[in-house]
Amino acid sequence: MDETIAAADTFAEQASRRAATEREAIEWAVDELAAAIDDRGIELEPLLEYGRRSRESLPDRHRRAYEAMAAELDVDRAVYDAYVFAYSELCEELADGRGRSEKNPKGCTNVLVTRPTVDSEPSTDAGSTTGGPLVLKNRDIAGRGSRPKSIVEQPPIDDYYGFLTVDTCGTVSIFKGVNDQGLVAANTYIDSERDDVDPEDQLRNGTVSRIVLEECATVEDARSLLESVPTRRLCGQTLFLADETDAVLLEIDPVAERIGVDDAAVVTRTNHFVLSESTETESSIERRDRALALLEDADQIDRDDLWALARDHENGPGDGSICRHPEPETDEPHAFGQLTTASAAVFEGGSPTIEVAMGNPCTADRTRCSFGDEVPTDLRTGRRWLDRR
Repeated sequence: MDETIAAADTFAEQASRRAATEREAIEWAVDELAAAIDDRGIELEPLLEYGRRSRESLPDRHRRAYEAMAAELDVDRAVYDAYVFAYSELCEELADGRGRSEKNPKGCTNVLVTRPTVDSEPSTDAGSTTGGPLVLKNRDIAGRGSRPKSIVEQPPIDDYYGFLTVDTCGTVSIFKGVNDQGLVAANTYIDSERDDVDPEDQLRNGTVSRIVLEECATVEDARSLLESVPTRRLCGQTLFLADETDAVLLEIDPVAERIGVDDAAVVTRTNHFVLSESTETESSIERRDRALALLEDADQIDRDDLWALARDHENGPGDGSICRHPEPETDEPHAFGQLTTASAAVFEGGSPTIEVAMGNPCTADRTRCSFGDEVPTDLRTGRRWLDRR
């Protein structure tokens, strides 16, 4: 049964309701992690200490949301804390042999297509509603097998905007999405952060994206918000922003305390800086070069072109591929040591909609959801993700 999301008076109320909706998927994931942790004798305390310190950097409303979700669930609280606040570090501990989580190599491929190059003709599967800029995000994560995904919709609360996204069940971080004003935000991780900024003072990427969606109506608003925060307090990332008339890519480098701007007609980023120096991995360079090759000769680019890019298996489909699958002989079923594509999504600036594939876009069906409309229940609960395991 499809359903619309009800209004909420507080962030805690909304989070509690969300936890109840996603309960089966969250509790399954935490139980899986608990078994793996016990089997391998992992010591959680160092990870939990990092998580406790990092949690202090959250806005109060996000901390209240996390506590409300935790109170709703019947799970091991220590494992749940690690699941929410130290997951990539936990994957490093759980990986067979040398870990290859978000720390090494990094993941995600994003593309931004501005208005002059967007095909205004509707796609056969899901048409453009505003003719605004398009943003594609392939979300690559470690341990995909124990990281269930759902469609997350948060209604407007107090003076904060509502948003729609696909992200991990039971967490408070948001790495991409569109709000009810049609502002799109999506990022990729870059290995660049300062040693002299404590976890309590460092705004994590998933916090930055969620703050932007909750507090900003336009690209200009988002840029002003980011400029109001000392860049040294941010984590390294590329942040794609789009509204109905404006679009930009920001390279946020806390080490150099610099925010670079790329407003070309077509922009693609993986996991290294292009406008300044950064750590580069073979995977990141291969994926970006391949994305550029697929797009460079196109006069106009539409949704179908972006989905074709999202499904691309050149140089793979392992680490070097845009659509990333576990390499042979990796630690299945959860692939703790392998970054693989957990979801793909296309957003359009000015339109509060998401077109999403849950899992690898080469095999998953595409579903289009709009803010405030009915969303298939199996996407809200994480059941579709569980059924695809």
